[in-house]
Amino acid sequence: MNNTQYKNKRSGHISALQVSKLREHYKKALFDDVIPWWEKYSLDQQFGGYLTRLERDGKAYSEDKDMWMTGRQIWMFSHLYNTHENRKRWKEIARLGLDFVLKHAFTKEGKMYFRLNRQGRPLSTVLSLYTEVFNAIAIAEYYKLEPRQSLKEKAMVMYDRMTARFGQPTDTPLLGYPLKAEFHLHAHDMCRMTVAWVYNEIWPDQKFEKDINLSCNSILEKHWKPDRRALLENVAPDGQPMLDIPEGRLFHPGHAIESAWMMMEIAQKHDDGELFTTALNIVLASLEFGWDNEYGGLRYLGNIDKTPCHNLEADLKLWWPHCESLYALLMAWAYTGREDIRKWYDKVHDYTFSHFPDPEFGEWFGYLNSDGSRVWTAKANGWKGFFHLPRSLYRCYQLLS
Repeated sequence: MNNTQYKNKRSGHISALQVSKLREHYKKALFDDVIPWWEKYSLDQQFGGYLTRLERDGKAYSEDKDMWMTGRQIWMFSHLYNTHENRKRWKEIARLGLDFVLKHAFTKEGKMYFRLNRQGRPLSTVLSLYTEVFNAIAIAEYYKLEPRQSLKEKAMVMYDRMTARFGQPTDTPLLGYPLKAEFHLHAHDMCRMTVAWVYNEIWPDQKFEKDINLSCNSILEKHWKPDRRALLENVAPDGQPMLDIPEGRLFHPGHAIESAWMMMEIAQKHDDGELFTTALNIVLASLEFGWDNEYGGLRYLGNIDKTPCHNLEADLKLWWPHCESLYALLMAWAYTGREDIRKWYDKVHDYTFSHFPDPEFGEWFGYLNSDGSRVWTAKANGWKGFFHLPRSLYRCYQLLS
């Protein structure tokens, strides 16, 4: 794609009839299905916070509370309140989660617990950095609807604490066990970009713009390998591929596509056709690499040389990479009008909405086998919560609006 095909406007590429039809589709999926499901089943009115491990019918199968998921849910309800409609209900739900987090989830040193029991007793500190990322954007977004100085101060302290650790050895083991190798993690660039974007929307500042640009440049210069048409998750600190070990060969299509649409939004904001083009190329390379031509759907993980991954879930089809793909492709189609993009969008849309939504109990299944059958039917766990799905549905709805 050359830069002349990118126009920083959405009009004209998708017909008015298609826009209307898709907009209503995403509106119903989000506001009539997904949001009501979480409003009904996840709120813990007795002890505060949210129940984050829920069966297909919304019944809790564990009362443990995952702070990564809690922060994401606070952010999402706050974001809906701030950008869609000032519903008192959404503010109350966000406040329910925020109060629990501020009361129970932080150590005296400022680190966060990953998992608590229902009453708020700590159970684990693993994944503290990523837990801090999503609770930082939660606190920042909630500040926008209720501007308390203490929340801004907390958010700024968290920001400085996190950004000093991005690109450095992490408290989150790459494999769950130590490995005698130093990596630069794509996830760190994504996290910095995520937090800086949210903060910059609320408190515009060159500091956050600088960190957004740093993240983009790091992803493109260190992780994106256009000659291989692959975005590597783990590279050497200087960006060199580490193909002598399996961890260095890992291509995570969902992560790559998520990063790419973030960069596409940045490109739109700054009218940067070259960045938009590169990000779109990452989306297409990820789909080409991960798409299952036999059964359909996007495989979760793969090594670029097709050697086995450490992760046994590599061939599964998960809900969230499909969500990220829907938004990335819809955006690309809207801004370029390219027929090949439209075909990809139709393919991903048809697979996603024919496999993941649960017509009986509402919300979406999260995990499918390679053939599309369900691995299990629970709707929420330590990884699936009120984030990827509503965020993507909402962004698609906004784009079409």
